[in-house]
Amino acid sequence: MATGRTVTRWTRFAVDGSDGTAREIPVDSISPVGFTSDEVEVTAYQDAVKTYLAGHPDAPIEITGPFDNAVVAAVAASGLAPTLSGSHTVLSAIYGLGTPLALWIGFGIRGYWTTGDPAFGVATAGAANGYLCTKYTVEGEKYSARFVPFPGSTPAWGTALIA
Repeated sequence: MATGRTVTRWTRFAVDGSDGTAREIPVDSISPVGFTSDEVEVTAYQDAVKTYLAGHPDAPIEITGPFDNAVVAAVAASGLAPTLSGSHTVLSAIYGLGTPLALWIGFGIRGYWTTGDPAFGVATAGAANGYLCTKYTVEGEKYSARFVPFPGSTPAWGTALIA
């Protein structure tokens, strides 16, 4: 594990394929990663400053990248360059699938992601824990996809590789 800053070049994205095996796909952009909460204003007339309550957190992920129909490949080990599967090969098979999928975003620090570097998502999917692919569209040579947490799921920050 290195310390310091990162650049987009070192970010990796992987999601379970329809067979339940983790697949890394090429990604050009990833939406902001982490948790967001709705805010409800609850200011009373006599309050000097507005006050809010935070709602339930949400952690949607949107990605874009090159349209690619290459064959699937195993996820590269910690510290190695990504071994990419075709984006269309993976995403077309999981779009609309009602099964929770592991989803992992690894942020390499000053190099390819290695165990101990920051990661976000659900590294191991279960019967009630993972992400769903709710959007998969293609425009020209680019795809876009959206993932939302499966009901009751708990995505988290961590430091482990997708299982």
